[in-house]
Amino acid sequence: MKSFRLKIIISLLIIFSFSIAKETLGLVTKTKGKVEYKKFSSKKFTTDFYRGLGLYGDDNIRTGDNGFSIYRYLDDASSIKILKNSDALIQGSVNKRNIVKHVEVNNGLLNFNIDKQENASFTVVTPTSIATVKGTDFWLFCNGPEGDRFIGVEGDVEVKNIESGSIVILKENTAVVSSSNGNISLQNMTPQ
Repeated sequence: MKSFRLKIIISLLIIFSFSIAKETLGLVTKTKGKVEYKKFSSKKFTTDFYRGLGLYGDDNIRTGDNGFSIYRYLDDASSIKILKNSDALIQGSVNKRNIVKHVEVNNGLLNFNIDKQENASFTVVTPTSIATVKGTDFWLFCNGPEGDRFIGVEGDVEVKNIESGSIVILKENTAVVSSSNGNISLQNMTPQ
C-alpha cells in the first residue's frame, strides 16, 4: 500500500513539474560588451550571458554602456537587437508550434525585425505605449516613463498610447512619437 501511494505521489509531482515548466522561446545569437541576464527562476542578474543561451518567458536582459545582444525566436527566426543601456523582459508562450511573443521594454534602444505572424501575435509594451506587430522592421527608442519614439523601416505597426487610448499606424519612413501625457503623433521621414 505504501509503495502504491509513493508511486501516485511521484507521478503527480512529475505531471505537476511538466505543467509549470517554462518553454524555450528563443536563443541568444550574439552578445558583446556588458550584458546582464536574469533567468525567470532567479532573483538576481548575472553576467553569465552567452551565444546559444536559451531564453524563456519572463527572462530579463539588461545592457550597459557598451552592451549589445541579439535574440532570435525559435518558431520563425524573428529577431530583437537590444542595444546599449536597455532593459527588456522577454515573455511569451507556445501555442500550436507558434510562439505568442510579448516584450516589455522599460527603457533603451531596440530594433525589431519580425517575420509575418500568421497564427500568433507579437506585442511590445513600454511604460507609455503598446505596439501590435504583424511582421515588420522598426526601431524603438524608449525613454522610460517620458515616452517613446518608433521609427518604421518596413511594414506596419499599430501603436497605441496607454494614457489616451489613441492609435496611430507606423509605416515605412515614418516615426510615431508617443508621450506619457497622452499625445501621440505621426511624422514623415526621408529615407536618409
